[in-house]
Parts: sequence; C-alpha cells; structure tokens
Amino acid sequence: MKRILLYIDVMYCGGAQRVMAVLANYFDENKYDVVLVTDFPPTKKEYPLSKTIQRFFLRPNNNGNIIFKNFSRILNLRKIVKKQSPDVILSFLGRPNLRMLISTIGLKCKKIVSVRNDPNKEYGSYYLKKMLANILFCLADGCIFQTDEASKYFWKQISNKSKIIFNPVDDKFYKIPYNKNRKGIITIGRLEQQKNHKLLIDAYALCLKRNIKEDLFIYGDGKLHGELESYVKEKGIEDHVHFKGVVINVQEKLGDAKLFVLSSDYEGMPNALMEAMASGVAVISTDCPCGGPRTLIQNEMQGILVPCNDTEAMANAIIKILNGKYLDIGKNARERAASFETEKIVKIWEEYLFK
Repeated sequence: MKRILLYIDVMYCGGAQRVMAVLANYFDENKYDVVLVTDFPPTKKEYPLSKTIQRFFLRPNNNGNIIFKNFSRILNLRKIVKKQSPDVILSFLGRPNLRMLISTIGLKCKKIVSVRNDPNKEYGSYYLKKMLANILFCLADGCIFQTDEASKYFWKQISNKSKIIFNPVDDKFYKIPYNKNRKGIITIGRLEQQKNHKLLIDAYALCLKRNIKEDLFIYGDGKLHGELESYVKEKGIEDHVHFKGVVINVQEKLGDAKLFVLSSDYEGMPNALMEAMASGVAVISTDCPCGGPRTLIQNEMQGILVPCNDTEAMANAIIKILNGKYLDIGKNARERAASFETEKIVKIWEEYLFK
C-alpha cells in the first residue's frame, strides 16, 4: 500500500484546508495509507476527516519565540517523515511549503508543493525573498499551481515540472435546484483585509442610492468584523447589510441568493466563487491577481469581472445583473462549473502525485 504524507498549518477555516480534507479522505477511501501533519492540535472545529487517517502535530501550541517555533516545527516534521517513510509528501500554503522542503533535505521521497494563493503575497515580491523561495522550490519534485499567473513567479525549471489543477467543488453545490424566487446579494469569506469587504459595502451603498431593493448578506467571521459593522453604520445602511457569521449550510444560502459577489484584492482559486458558480447563482468578482477569477469566468458570459478597488464598476455590475441584463449568466456559470466536480479533480491529483 502506498503511503502519502500531507502537511498543512491547520485543518479548519480556509479553502486550502477544505481541499486538503477532500484529498485526505479520497486517498484514505481509495486504499492509500494517509498521514496528516498539522502544526498544532485543533482549537476549532476541523473539516471532517476519516478516522483511519493517522494524525501528527508538530507543536502543542503556537506559544514561544518565532525562530524557535519554526526551527522546532522543521525538526519535528523531519522526524515524522523519517519514521513514516512516505512515498509522496504533499504540502499546502506558503510557510508549510518552505518548512517541508527544508525538513526533507537529503530524504528519499517524492516532494510536491502546492501554491494556493498569490505567490507575491505568500513568499514576497522583493528580490531576495523571491530568490530564496525559488531556490527552495528547486528541491521539490513537482509543484501544483492554480493559475498560469502564479506559476510565472517561479523559475522556468520549476514551472516545467508543475501542473495546474483546479479546486474540487463538493457535489452538494451542483444539486441545488433552480429557484426563480432568489433574493439578496451574498458574499462568503473571512472578514480580513484580503477580501476587501469595504469595496463591496461602498458599491452596495451606491446601488441603494440608485434604488436597488435587494439586501446584502455577509457570511464569515474574522478580525475585521467590528470594524466592518462600524463602517456600515457610518454609511447609514445598517438596515440593509446583515452580518450572518459562519454557517455550515453554505449551499442553501447560495441557493436562496440572487447574486454572489467576491471583492478580494488577491486570490488563488477562490472556493467561494467556484461554489457559487456550481450553485447556479449569478456571480461578480474582482479581476484580482493571481488570475483565479479570470481563469474561471469568461467576462459577461459566466459572470462579470471588475477591476480591483473600482467601486463604480462594481456598483454598475451589480445593478446590471439585478435589473436582468444577463438573464443566463447563472446558468452559464453552472455549466462552466462542471469541470470543477470533485470526482474529476481528485483523479487528476492522484495521477500527478503517483505517476
């Protein structure tokens, strides 16, 4: 039986963690020996994992000096890899990728890293940081990107051994029936700077001045929750903007919505946008680096792309969709999303990892 070791920081919250859970469960169900390593034991509810997956944690918590914490994680990861002797190691996200490559120097196993966001944000845009990331990535046997734009951050010798693979979308999003009584504008994501909820709030405030009747529903939580609520009150639109927190039944919320909006400054391959497309809801997204939305959407066919930080363009796009200018855009988005189905995507991962 082949053994795969998966390494990521934590197994809750983000889109990368959801994809890691999908892969871990798939490999476990398909007779691979799966070892999952995270930085710490869970402090929040994790994505569901098979009970037969072996779990290891590199540290008991995140306390202590930053240099010591990273050194101990690298050392402990090396010990686990040596003891478990996996056929393949797959890591996700910026720092875990770098730790994995350092910790496995000289060890005989196939090492695959996966870039899940804009590399300029994950590894740095300055020359020295960029060069260091490229040097370390040369130690990998392969690399998985989500977009062509992300791969261009790295040297050609790295991109030559890489593959672009989309995120898998859960089948439940494809099963949402069409509802002609959909209402409201919805966004889903962490309440953090990257997601730029203020852009959406500003655009929505313009829409209200132009007599749009739909309310805005913001799903997710994060460190900017209080600041964003205050910002909505400053604009005097608190009766129309609803902060709904984290929900489990995301597919139901998408099924009830008339429009989904992603306002991020940068993204990898945004899961929330892909899930909205699979649900058949009309979508608007910023055309943000590193090209994920642009890869998913043909503008004005499967959704509308607007420039980052352009309040007027986003407001105009919202108004056009709510006024019925793009009647088939949700249907077209769902047809495009057929290529994201879980069964198709996980087989591509399996072939690349074990070829």
